[in-house]
Amino acid sequence: MGLAETVLLIVVLLLVGLALIIVEICTPTFGILALLAIGCVGGAVYLCYRINSALGLFATVAAVLLLPTYAVVAAKVIPKTALGRRLGLRRERAERGEGTPEADDLGRFVGRTTVAESILRPSGVIRVDGRRVIAQAESGLIQKGQTVKIIRAAGTHVVVRKVES
Repeated sequence: MGLAETVLLIVVLLLVGLALIIVEICTPTFGILALLAIGCVGGAVYLCYRINSALGLFATVAAVLLLPTYAVVAAKVIPKTALGRRLGLRRERAERGEGTPEADDLGRFVGRTTVAESILRPSGVIRVDGRRVIAQAESGLIQKGQTVKIIRAAGTHVVVRKVES
C-alpha cells in the first residue's frame, strides 16, 4: 500500500471514528459504538506509526487530548440541534403531585381527627372517610384505636399527632 492510500485510510478511519462517537451519543448502544470508534482511531494512530514514528507520536497525543474534548463538546451541542431534539427526551416540567396523584388528594385531610386503625410505630394505617391511609406518627408510638389528628400531608402519606383525651 502506497503513502497516498495509507493517508486516505487514516482520514477515513478518523472520520468514521468521529461519526461513531456522534451516533453513540444519539443512540443507546451501551458503549459498543464507542469501542468501535476507539478502534478506528487506534487503527489510524497505528497507521501513522507505520508512516513515521514522529507522526505516530503526534497522532497519539492528539487522539488522547482531542477525542475526550470532542465527545464532551458533541454531548453538549447535539441535544441543541434539530436532530438532537428529535432523538432526545423532552424535559417538561411536571406539575406537583403528577407522579403520585393521591399526594394532592391527601392534603384535604389535614386538620381532621380520626382513629388509628393499626399501631403506628412510627408508621401505620388510619381510616379517613372510609379510606385506608398510610400515616406516620409525628413522634413516639401510637396504639391502635387511639385518636389522632392529621397535621400535614407528606407525599403519599399523612403525618399524625396523638390527641390527648
